[in-house]
Amino acid sequence: MAGSDRLGGEDRYATAALLAREVASALTASGGAPGGVLLASGEDASGGIDALAASSLAGHLSAPVVLTQRSSLPAVTQAVLRDLLGLLPPSGRVVHVMGGTAVVTADVQRAVEALGARVVRVAGEDRYATAAAAARLAAPSARSYALLPGGARRTAVIASGTNPADALSAGPLACAARVPLLLTARDALPPVTASTLAELGVTQVVTLGGSAAISSRVLDALAAAGAAVLPVRGTDRFDTAAVLLALACAPELGSSAQDGDVGGFGLPFDSAGSGYLANGVRFPDALAAGPLAGLQRRPLFVTAPDALSPATASLLPGTAARSLVAVGGPNAVPQAVLAAAAR
Repeated sequence: MAGSDRLGGEDRYATAALLAREVASALTASGGAPGGVLLASGEDASGGIDALAASSLAGHLSAPVVLTQRSSLPAVTQAVLRDLLGLLPPSGRVVHVMGGTAVVTADVQRAVEALGARVVRVAGEDRYATAAAAARLAAPSARSYALLPGGARRTAVIASGTNPADALSAGPLACAARVPLLLTARDALPPVTASTLAELGVTQVVTLGGSAAISSRVLDALAAAGAAVLPVRGTDRFDTAAVLLALACAPELGSSAQDGDVGGFGLPFDSAGSGYLANGVRFPDALAAGPLAGLQRRPLFVTAPDALSPATASLLPGTAARSLVAVGGPNAVPQAVLAAAAR
């Protein structure tokens, strides 16, 4: 590998702000502009998973995700919001806030509105309903894929709503492929998730993680609802990420596919010359990096912070990535881990 770099601030909020600026720069360089901004909780409590659910909406809007504390807007987030909103015409200065006031308070909303933004709440009564609300907003650009025999079908990705460990690399996929990313409890498919799948016409589902994340009861419920189910699971979160990247990059199935064949989304992540490396144990940096990696069609690799994860080390040589950008500061991705990945 030729080299390495870093996109990291002094905390998760500063790192997300840097990532958001990169999204804006990439869009501007290609002749576009952000379609607004997404604001999600950066806290480790349950609201943090809303940043994952925002991934498909980020692709639909061509918008970065920035992070906030529950009850106050960090100064670095306020600054990047001001700059991003300044790139947009007055009618386009929209900030979609992920989650209700229990996750991102009214005080934060007022601080965003004071910057001249119109706030749109993307929220439900819980994290499952918030993910469903994001999926509905992104539905106009949803795409179909031939992952299994029988032709292209409306597709969704389903992740654990209690622990996003197995879904950290799903953000770029949901963003780039324009597929909804919905959430489930371990042992029961939430009614709001089931009804959203039906509403969106989804008949093919990719589930993330093994039985510790999503049990066979949920897989059976999906199948009973008429969905073809494709589980993506590895020996751990890092291996699951590797399996998911392979699925993202594999070509779709053709008309001659036979029973037992499995295709993919046909995304060029594995042919990109550069990729991102994020901490797979502490989640916020990886979640905020999803839209950037997805919009750029670059892979997002995850690792343990103490040493390069074996699954990731095995995965890297099979991609075209010749340089890596660490997401987060040295405490998130130590320089030794980045150097090991860049060899």
